[in-house]
Amino acid sequence: MKHKYIYTIAVLLTVAITIGACSKKERSPRLIVHVQEADGTPADGATVHAWPGGNAGQPGSVIDDEMVDQTQKTDGAGDAYFEFEFSVVLDVDVVYYKNYLDPLLAPVTDTLSGHRVVKIESVRQKSENNDHHEMVEVK
Repeated sequence: MKHKYIYTIAVLLTVAITIGACSKKERSPRLIVHVQEADGTPADGATVHAWPGGNAGQPGSVIDDEMVDQTQKTDGAGDAYFEFEFSVVLDVDVVYYKNYLDPLLAPVTDTLSGHRVVKIESVRQKSENNDHHEMVEVK
């Protein structure tokens, strides 16, 4: 009788562990780029271009997939969001047009830019999100 209970518990544990191990799914990566100025101010409205770069792939070949080459504008917090289907190495280029008034109250537009190379990966996990956070400072 005692052996029957031990056997039942062992079978239930094995089934639970097997179900838990098989519940992991491939999660597509999401890139969140935070753009800020040198003083830490978020860059609202900056243009962020995430792309595979000019030297992607083998010599002489260029990756021309619209799912890899994406452009977004930052929100009020300075964040731009990108969704990808697979792992990829990207160049992230940022252009920010900063508008302000000079000492004589004349409007001035200053062009600031930034660059970063990032690697994002799809992973097998239970968690729903697969977020990769990167920060680019524009100067």
